Amino acid sequence: GPKLHRGPARGCLHEGLLGDTNVVAWEGRPVHCSGSVQPAASPWQPEMTFQKVSFLDFPWVLDYILATRFNCSLKQIRHAVCSIVLTLHTILSAAVELGILVSQDSDADGAITAKPFIDNMIHVITECLRHFPLCLDSEFFHSFLEPLPSHLRFLCGNFHPLTHMQFEDSGKQKAFETQTKAITQALSELPSQCSSLELYMSSQEPVLKQIQLIKEHLRAPLWMLMHDFRSLQGEEKLLVEAVREAVRSVTELQGREMGERPGWPQVMGETLLLLLPLWKLSALAVAKGQEALMRMVAGPPLAANGGAQRLLQRLIEVLLSDKVDFIDIVLWFAAEPSSAALLSSSEAVDFLLPDAANIEEFTQFRKDGLMRIQENIGVLQNYVIRLPKHLRALVSSHWRKAVEEVHLFLQLYLRVIEAFLEVQKDVRTFVHNHLFIDVTLGLPLMTWLAPDGRPQARQGGTVLEPARK
Repeated sequence: GPKLHRGPARGCLHEGLLGDTNVVAWEGRPVHCSGSVQPAASPWQPEMTFQKVSFLDFPWVLDYILATRFNCSLKQIRHAVCSIVLTLHTILSAAVELGILVSQDSDADGAITAKPFIDNMIHVITECLRHFPLCLDSEFFHSFLEPLPSHLRFLCGNFHPLTHMQFEDSGKQKAFETQTKAITQALSELPSQCSSLELYMSSQEPVLKQIQLIKEHLRAPLWMLMHDFRSLQGEEKLLVEAVREAVRSVTELQGREMGERPGWPQVMGETLLLLLPLWKLSALAVAKGQEALMRMVAGPPLAANGGAQRLLQRLIEVLLSDKVDFIDIVLWFAAEPSSAALLSSSEAVDFLLPDAANIEEFTQFRKDGLMRIQENIGVLQNYVIRLPKHLRALVSSHWRKAVEEVHLFLQLYLRVIEAFLEVQKDVRTFVHNHLFIDVTLGLPLMTWLAPDGRPQARQGGTVLEPARK
């Protein structure tokens, strides 16, 4: 049977984290989850709930779970933080108004020199108010509270020169004094507010540390897995580049040999990319065990007979063979399309992919990709069977490089799936034991090509054509 090498693939992610890998990669995504998160009915008899959560949404869902579980215990701390935040917003709003007044009256005494001080105040307050987690933890408090005294000194230092400004217009002067009075009052309140927060933090340090430990335990595997997805995306880009290079080389070869620049190499490249979901399912079948897959397809509702099972095994061998010839793959699909439909059936996809996986890529393949592949095969068959023997060998050698890149991609794909299953299991166990919730992480969409199955368009051309300058 086919053997897919499982050794370290190029770009494999278990070599270490990239320096810039962090949860910011997950910004801006809507949260999708099923089930519900309920607070425990009693600390001694917690109510168990269940939900499925997309991996990319899990950081926010985790914050929501923690907030639901712990925010009642942190009521005083949250009120103290809100007081500081509202005070900072008061200063920020007044500073913005001062900036508007200064920009409207450049003739005012000290107006030109005042603008940088106002900008400094706005900048430091904006920085203070960024990155608030839904559920507060000890790490946040140390990053938020500890710099506040220095921020307060900085605000006072930049605010003091503004108090000496004078406007000739009495209306502007009155508005200016109103805003400076508001800033003075707010600055005077901040020290006591910081002291209150520090006092409440000390009394709730065990709860804050517990929240922090939960986040830290889950953070490392999540970041590593996010790094894995980025590497897989990079490998997919290399694959697309290899296909583009094969299209270019075969087109030029045909031009030299036959005196024409045909369009069929472009169709062949598109067909290879359309086959990627089927390649992934073949690799997953080998990793999970073809015997298990055959038992599944033999049972209801598929009820595949012995002949259909043999054809399915042969399809997997054709796609994953070390000596695969892409022209042979094309001719195989021309002669035997049914095994591809069986391998990509919803039952096979559910069997091969992890629980709660995003299967949009494979649904789209059944809906549109298979039909387009058959249309392309009909076009390609007429060309490849008429290729002269020497030319066919050259054409095959160019496509072999692209297929080798597919196999490299599949090696990393399987390693990412394996790493995801480990994280999925660890998260489920840890959250169950510490938060009394059954969570199943869902595998996200594992392709960055266009969602409709078509190659992603580039500016000035398709994915298989260089952009025109």
